[in-house]
Amino acid sequence: MPIPCTLPLLCLGFFPLAQGATFERADRLSTSPTPQEPDRLTQEPSAEDPTKAPEGKGPAELAGISEARAAKTVRELVALGPRMGGTRSGKAAAKYLEQRFAGMGLATTRHLGREQWCHQELSWEVTVRTEGEAPYRLERAWPWGFSPGGSGVKVPISVGDGRSEPGSDHALLTGSYMGVRRKGTPSNVVLVDDATTIDGEWPVCRSLRRRGTQAPTFGISSAEGARIRAAVAAGKAVQIDWSLETEIRQARPVTVVATLPGAAGAPDGHFLVCAHGDSDSGGPGANDNASGVAIVLEIAAAWTAAIRAGTLAPPPLEVRFAIWGSEIASTRAYLESKLGAGVLGVMNFDQAGYGSTGQRLHLEPDDIKANEAFIGVAAGVLRNHSGKQGFPERWATNKSLGGTDSYVFSGSRRFRDEGLPAVTLYTSAWGQPDEHPATPGMPGESWSDRDRVAIDYDRFYHSAGDTPENTTDREPENMGWCARVGLLTTLSYLADLEGGRSSK
Repeated sequence: MPIPCTLPLLCLGFFPLAQGATFERADRLSTSPTPQEPDRLTQEPSAEDPTKAPEGKGPAELAGISEARAAKTVRELVALGPRMGGTRSGKAAAKYLEQRFAGMGLATTRHLGREQWCHQELSWEVTVRTEGEAPYRLERAWPWGFSPGGSGVKVPISVGDGRSEPGSDHALLTGSYMGVRRKGTPSNVVLVDDATTIDGEWPVCRSLRRRGTQAPTFGISSAEGARIRAAVAAGKAVQIDWSLETEIRQARPVTVVATLPGAAGAPDGHFLVCAHGDSDSGGPGANDNASGVAIVLEIAAAWTAAIRAGTLAPPPLEVRFAIWGSEIASTRAYLESKLGAGVLGVMNFDQAGYGSTGQRLHLEPDDIKANEAFIGVAAGVLRNHSGKQGFPERWATNKSLGGTDSYVFSGSRRFRDEGLPAVTLYTSAWGQPDEHPATPGMPGESWSDRDRVAIDYDRFYHSAGDTPENTTDREPENMGWCARVGLLTTLSYLADLEGGRSSK
């Protein structure tokens, strides 16, 4: 999920040519030398085997859902890079998805979004040289988006407040940073140690403003910053070695859409199962949102396998599985296109592989009337499977919080006028705990009668710590919950449709 009430900042607007940056324009390589594209995968993508049911129990349609495979999918996607729309890792992810869907026997279509500025940091290293100590690397350093590439050796560091730059021959360590001011001279490199996760352990992934000449900027952990600050305060000479290789270019994000045909005589239109495929922040993006992508793939694999095995009939309405190239922007481009003109409902997955404080599943938003029937079906699924293996013991519905792709649909005039559902399933939201008033007449917390709903969070949200090891590898069952509940809910909801519309 992006930061509340803002559009993603990573691939919008303009950023001038800067030192060390490599540009592509409209997917054409520039004449500047660029590094070789890294191997997309060290192994073949996770294969779909419709004849095996390694983990599923219960209804036959759930037999193809594998939490182990979902976790492996997340690791494979993160290995490609941040997968930002238009970048080389975004394109590699699109090819990966096409291979996965093809393995299920599903035809795919590429939908290109609007051309936009995007960035990918390819390699970097930051080393600290402190007087009287052995040099050491800043292991958690993470470059800010749209940082110009370059390098520096034995650059003296100053500690400041970020409102004044020490000059191009010095590095700056600061707690907060907004980039170089309009008439400022950039530092050689900037380190920011107070833009971190709530525990200070990991730098959050941010972007520089895209105007003027900017300094290469790295987020670091609070502990790394404190060590440098202590050395400077003690009067020791501290220097920085750094390097950053990056690409900044204009390109069109690639959305991959796979189609599961409806039964003979199905009405026009389609139901959409989706997740954004980029990391949104420019970080590793395991929970946000390789987890959502893995869930969509698991639902598609289980559904197609059950149809092939004869345990399920083709759906009464065409179903499409979409992985957005860029969160929000690609979703809006799809909705406004001919390809998206017939969408009649949406089930979205975002931050669905980990939660920091509680093991539970959330459905959102429950304060939009058009969603009541779909959320009612989902609540029934959750109640009927309470206590069963592969399903959450706790779940909750909550009011609109915004910031994810389903709101592009629910906020559109057609969805409002026609009363079409657009719901997101997730297991954590944002980067800190929160709670909100329960929606009158809706389930709220399944485990209490409170008039409030607690929202679980992800302490690695939008940070360098959003890795499989920290999130989805720890709680792969979260993805299993979402896939099973999502599949059973959609099957039941579609079975009740009359002419492609809910009868309730």
